[in-house]
Amino acid sequence: MIDVFPRESAHTWLDLVETTPSLVFDPEVCRHQWTDLSQALPGVTLYYAVKSNPYPGLLQTIADEAGCFDVASAAEIKMLEQQGVHPSRMIHTHPIKTDVEIEKAVAAGVTTFVVDNVDELWKLIPHRHAIRVMLRLSFIAPDAPIDLSRKFGAPQQDTLSILDVANDSGIRVDGLCFHVGSQAATANTHADALAVCLDLCQQIQAEGLPEITRIDIGGGFPAHYIGEAVDLTAFCAPIREVLTQVPDGIDILAEPGRVISAPSMALVCKVVGRAKRRDGWWFYLDDGVYGAQSGRLFDGMQYRMSVFTSSDELSPCVFAGPTCDSIDELGRYPEFPVLNMNDVVVLHEMGAYTLASATQFNGIAPPAVVTRDLPVRIQEYGSRS
Repeated sequence: MIDVFPRESAHTWLDLVETTPSLVFDPEVCRHQWTDLSQALPGVTLYYAVKSNPYPGLLQTIADEAGCFDVASAAEIKMLEQQGVHPSRMIHTHPIKTDVEIEKAVAAGVTTFVVDNVDELWKLIPHRHAIRVMLRLSFIAPDAPIDLSRKFGAPQQDTLSILDVANDSGIRVDGLCFHVGSQAATANTHADALAVCLDLCQQIQAEGLPEITRIDIGGGFPAHYIGEAVDLTAFCAPIREVLTQVPDGIDILAEPGRVISAPSMALVCKVVGRAKRRDGWWFYLDDGVYGAQSGRLFDGMQYRMSVFTSSDELSPCVFAGPTCDSIDELGRYPEFPVLNMNDVVVLHEMGAYTLASATQFNGIAPPAVVTRDLPVRIQEYGSRS
């Protein structure tokens, strides 16, 4: 989705930043998303996925909301410690870890780990008296464009055998977990997977294995990139229906990332070059796929754009990033205003997997980050209908 505005109105965004490209972080939007999802999933403990965006201001905002955190490395643990977050508010959910990573996490005070195979259990035996473990299972969401079930997750039919090995090894597995994939279109697979896990809890109890006391339903809650805004209350309705079946003694966790971080940042760019070529005008921005827009390559994301220009001439065009790599292309449009040098382009929903994966390719630094109130607030673009 692209909106075109008069060039002079770009000051609304330029006044927020010292230079371009810059990411603008709005703590209020972050808090809004956290509250909205918490209300949509009553009784569920949210663990923010740090990998989505580790910006210190964002981490601190969630910490101030008494939030918990999902980490995948010792480096992420250290980031949180610098924000004053106690390890008791962290769970380590990477299914595959090195021995060194495990040792560092345990030394820091993290006590919850995730496995999805027997070999991973062996690594945890030296620490078995100090930790608790969740077994990750594989569930495939057909409506999630980013599938995480191929790389991680034990087959459901292997659950009892893996738990048998863990029990014989003295490892306390007290949880089941899953991740249906990122940017799911519905929560139907979340709900179905939770129901399967509840059935497995009964089978585990019948086999005389240690009881399951928590189930982690993962992430995958969507952000609003294009199309209709996401109503999280409506989206989570299938999960809430299954939550009514959860017996006492089983806690439910979730690992939201994108849904919290994406709406909380916008990217302010400028046109730094242009050229008329055989396939139309090319407009070169000061940020691209090696900067904050890697999601175009990794996840096939298309970001909503606000363009500020005085041009009324239309032409086919191509947007590109600032590097000398031909892969640094941002989108083609059959008809678009012919932009001028220094015209401003703002991309929305830019908080997730942008800053986290930006590089220094060609010696070009990632966007700066500033904390400000976003001119276009979540009330217009956010999760509520």
